[in-house]
Amino acid sequence: MRIRGMWMMAVMAAACGAMTTSCIGRSIPKTAENESGVVERLDSLFESRYAEGEEAPGGAVIIAEGDSVIYERYFGLADMETREPIDERTRFCIASVSKQMTVVGLLQQNVDMQDAVSEWIDFENPMWREITLQHLASHTSGVPDSRDRSDREKCIHADDEWSASYFPTVTDTKFVPGTAYDYLNPSFLLLAKVIEKNSGMAFADWQQEHVFKPAGMEDTYYFDPSEHREHTAHGYEPTPEGWKEFDYGEETFFATRPDGGVYSTARDMLKWEQALAHNVLLTPEQLEMAYRPVVEVSGSPWCDYQNRPNTYYALGWFVDRTPGQGEKVYHTGDNGGFQAYVAKYPSSGLKIIVLENRHDKDRWEMAKAIDEIIGREGTM
Repeated sequence: MRIRGMWMMAVMAAACGAMTTSCIGRSIPKTAENESGVVERLDSLFESRYAEGEEAPGGAVIIAEGDSVIYERYFGLADMETREPIDERTRFCIASVSKQMTVVGLLQQNVDMQDAVSEWIDFENPMWREITLQHLASHTSGVPDSRDRSDREKCIHADDEWSASYFPTVTDTKFVPGTAYDYLNPSFLLLAKVIEKNSGMAFADWQQEHVFKPAGMEDTYYFDPSEHREHTAHGYEPTPEGWKEFDYGEETFFATRPDGGVYSTARDMLKWEQALAHNVLLTPEQLEMAYRPVVEVSGSPWCDYQNRPNTYYALGWFVDRTPGQGEKVYHTGDNGGFQAYVAKYPSSGLKIIVLENRHDKDRWEMAKAIDEIIGREGTM
C-alpha cells in the first residue's frame, strides 16, 4: 500500500493538459524549473524525436523527482496495424533493463554473491569453480558467448534453456574472471537457475511474487510467446518501404527472460524505481551493493557496449561517474525494434524513464540532452 499510495499522489499531481492520441499527459509543477523553461525544452526534445506523430512508432517518457512526476508524455503508435496509440497502458519490452530485476530477485534470497557457480550448477569443467555469481552479475566472468547461431530459426525462437545450453561446452574463459568487462547476456540465465534452485520456484513465479507484486507492478510480466496481452507494443525498424515489425518472430534471442524478456509500462517502471528508493524490495545495504561499481567499462578491449569514459558496471546496473556531475545509475536495453533507457541520480531522487518501440534514434544524444535540460550539475 505504501508504494501505491505514493504513486496515486504523484499521478494526481501530474494530471493536466489536453490529451490526444499521439501525445498524452504533459506535466510539470509550477517551480523555478518550470519558469526557466524546462517543460518547453523537454517538449521540444521529444516532439522532435517523434516528429512523425501518429504515422510512426514512438515512445513513453516519465521524469520524476522523489515521489513526484514532473514530466510525462506519450508519443506515436504502439501497433502500426491496429493504430493503437502509445499511452500509459502500453507495455514495451524493456530488454536488458530486465537484468537488474534478476539481480534483485537473487539478492532477496540472501545468496552469497561470492559463491562459485559450481556450488549451484553442476558444470564439470573446473573453471566454474573460479567464476562467482558476482562475476555473472557484473559481466566479468570472461565466459565467451559461443551460442550456435548457424540456424536462424532456432535463434529467433530461442528460449532460456536453449540459450543456456552451450555453457557446458565452454572449455576456457577469455580472461581471468573478475579482471575485465565483457557484456554477456546469457550469464543472467544462470543467475535465474540459482533463484530456482534456492527457492524451489520457477524463476518467473518467484519474480512475479517477490519482485513485481511488492512493487505494485501490475502491468509487468515476462514474455511468453504463447500469450497475448492487451496494450502490448510491437517493436519496429524503418525500411525504404516503411515501418517493419521487428520483434518476436523477426529477431533473434527475443524470448529469453532473465536477461531481457520483461515487458512493462513507463508507469510501472516508475513504481520499480520508487520501490527501490524506498527499500521495499531490498535493504539499504543490499541496494548499495547492487549499485557499487565492480568493474570499469571504459577502455575494455573485450566489449564496446556502453564503453564510454567514466563508466562502470555494478550488479545489473551501469554507473556513470563523470567528474563534476552527479553519479548516474542506469541501464539501457535493445531488443528487436525496442529501445529503453532507465536512469536515476540516487543523491537527488531524480528518475528518467524512456521506453521506445523503434530503434532508429540516437539514445545517448537524447540522454545527454535530458541531462542538460534538467541540470545534471545540480544532482551532486
